[in-house]
Amino acid sequence: MSVLLAGIASALLGFGDFFAGVGGRRTGHPGSAIAIAWVASLVGGIVAGVYVLIFQPNAFSLDDLLWTLAAILFFSLARPLLYLGMERGPMAIFAPVIGVVGLVVPAVVGPLTGQALNGLELLGVLLAVPAVVLVVAEGKFPSIDSVRHSPALGLGVITGALIGATSLCFGQIDPDAGAMPAFIVQAGAVLLIPLVARTFRPMAPLRTDVLRFGLLVGFIDAGAIIGSVIAYQRGNVAVVAAIIGFAPVVTIALAWQVFGEKVWRWQWVGAGLATASILLFAAAQ
Repeated sequence: MSVLLAGIASALLGFGDFFAGVGGRRTGHPGSAIAIAWVASLVGGIVAGVYVLIFQPNAFSLDDLLWTLAAILFFSLARPLLYLGMERGPMAIFAPVIGVVGLVVPAVVGPLTGQALNGLELLGVLLAVPAVVLVVAEGKFPSIDSVRHSPALGLGVITGALIGATSLCFGQIDPDAGAMPAFIVQAGAVLLIPLVARTFRPMAPLRTDVLRFGLLVGFIDAGAIIGSVIAYQRGNVAVVAAIIGFAPVVTIALAWQVFGEKVWRWQWVGAGLATASILLFAAAQ
C-alpha cells in the first residue's frame, strides 16, 4: 500500500511542479511563483481539512505534533524554493537535482532512526541515485564536473535537502495520525511562506492568473501530500522518498512535450532505471 500511495503521490507532484513552473513563467509577475506556492498551500490546507473531517485520525500524540511542527519549517522553505526553481528552469535539469538529493537524505539518515533497508530496497535506492544523475546529464555521460557545474545544482541541492528532511519528519509520525499532519503542515505553510518570501522575493499580487495556477496546483498537490504523508507513516522512509523522488520524470516528460525542452538519450536511460527501482521497491513489500 505504501508503494502504491507513493507512486500516485509522485505522479501528482510531477504534474503540480510542472504547472507551478508554467504559472511562474506565464504570469510574468516577479514573485508569482511564491504567490502560487501560497495559494496552493491554502487550497491544500482546505482540502486536507475536509479529508480529516471525513477520515478522522485514530490518535494524534504530542510526539506526532512535534514532528509535524518540524515538517512545517522544512516544507515552508522548500515549497517556494521549489517553485522558484521550476520558474527559472530548465525544468529538465532542476527537477532531477531535487529528486536525487531528496531521496539520498532519507536513505542515509533513515537507518539511523531504526528504518534499515532490506536487500531489494537497498538495491532500489542504489539504482535510484544513478537514475536521477543520468537525467541531469544533458546528452552527455555524466561526469563529476558536469554535475557540479550544473546551473541548477545549488538551489536544487538546498531544496532537495529540505524535502528530504520533511520526509524524515513524516516518517516519525504514527500511522494512527492519518492525514492530520498534511492538514497542519499546509496550514502552517500558509502562515510561514509570506515570511520566507521576504528573504527571497516579495509575493506577487494575487491577480486572476496567479490565483488560477495556484488553485490548479493546490488541488493537484493536496492529493499528493495526503498520499505521501500516509505512505511515509506506513512504509520505509527511504523507499517512499525514493519513489516520490521520481516525480521529476513526470515533470521532464511534460516539459519535453509542452515546452519542447530537449530530453537526451541518457535522460531516458535514467527514467528506465527509475522504473526498475520502483519495481524493486514494490517487490520488497
